[in-house]
Parts: sequence; C-alpha cells; structure tokens
Amino acid sequence: MRIGIFGYNFEHKKTQEGLFNLFLNGYNPICIFAQDWKLLPFTNNGARVGLKDFKYTHPKIIAEKFNIKYINISHDNCSEIIRELELDIGVILGSRIIKKEVIDSFNIGVINMHPGLLPHNRGLDNIKWAIIDNLPQGVTTHFISEEIDKGYMIDKKCINVYLDDTFTEIMMRIQNKEQVMMIEALNKISEGKIKTEKLQNGKYNHVVSSDLDKLSLDKFDDYKKNYEFIVKEYTTKAC
Repeated sequence: MRIGIFGYNFEHKKTQEGLFNLFLNGYNPICIFAQDWKLLPFTNNGARVGLKDFKYTHPKIIAEKFNIKYINISHDNCSEIIRELELDIGVILGSRIIKKEVIDSFNIGVINMHPGLLPHNRGLDNIKWAIIDNLPQGVTTHFISEEIDKGYMIDKKCINVYLDDTFTEIMMRIQNKEQVMMIEALNKISEGKIKTEKLQNGKYNHVVSSDLDKLSLDKFDDYKKNYEFIVKEYTTKAC
C-alpha cells in the first residue's frame, strides 16, 4: 500500500509521532507533503489545552533518515504528484482543509484522525465542546471529503476520563488514541476488512468564545464525576 503523508514543514508533535508510529508498525510512506506555517484567523481563548516548550524533530530530518521523498508544497497543489507517484492512501498528520481534487487523486482516499466523536463534535476545540455539550471524549477515524469533518467513518472510540484529569491530560490521551486508531484503520484497509459508514450532518464548532471557555471550566468537575453517565447516554456502540 503506497502511502502519502500530509504534514507540516516545521517541528510538529502529531507529524513526528505519526511518522514514527507508521515505521514501527511496518508502514513506510512514499512521501511527505510538507506545508509551510500559516497564520490562522483565530486565537486560543482562556484555559490552555496544549503543551508548551516541547522539542520535536523537523520532519525533513526524519524523511532524510528514512529515505522518504520530502516535498515542501501547499496541500492544495499536490494532485499531480499524487497521481505520478500512484499513491493509494493519504494520512493526515497535520493539514488544513484539503480540496476534493487532491482527495480524489488517491486510489483509495485520505484518512484523518479527528479528536472528537463525529458527527456530533466537528470543528475545533473538541475537548471543551465535549464538556459544554455533555459528550464523551474520543476519536473518530474517517475517510475525509471536501466538507469539514465529514466523509465516511471507519471507527470511533471513547477515551477514559478521570477525576484528577486536566484538559492537557485528556488531550494527550486523545492524541495517543489517534495514533493507535490510525494503525488499526490502515490494517483494516490493507487486509480488505474495511467497513465504513457515511457521516451525517452534525454540529460544527468554532473556537470557543471567552464566555464558553469559562463555562467549560465551570462544568469540568461535574463533567468528570458524571462521565460514565455521559458515555452511557451517548448512544453509540463504538463507546
């Protein structure tokens, strides 16, 4: 199976961990499409979820070490290269919205690991929105379409939440689950055991406002206490 990676042309946690995880599980990508940093039209509000001051290896160094073709290019402009390299699967380890033309250039499609349970937790700030909307924390693997966080679901799974968790600990557990589920999805595809389900419309979330950020903090302790009930009420066999 010929795999192409969507990543970033700078040090990035998910890009690095995803590449190492692929190598360790016997998947050797053909190339990395590395997009430059871009200023995004939104800012993070309030309570911090991500990590600070962690050092990662630039993906170009990883590519050179493992003899992978490294292409510094906008993800919007790589359709021709995908077809030339006859790539089967794209794996998103860092990307913005990918155009339909690019998706359709792969023989099979492009898979993404989304840090929320689709279709009810699309978009951004998924951990905080799960708390606000009383949804479980979890991950969805899916074949993407040109619509944000839609396409065809491969699998979705909840993660555990503990009474002493912080936002950051939940985020790290979700990121770990993304890596596990990426390999599970690729194994299913390579073994021809893949079954998908079309993702229906669901709530699309933007970055939380300052008021909603405070609400997620105010609800956090009760959310953790009631988490088993929240999961039970969320009617999905995947959880």
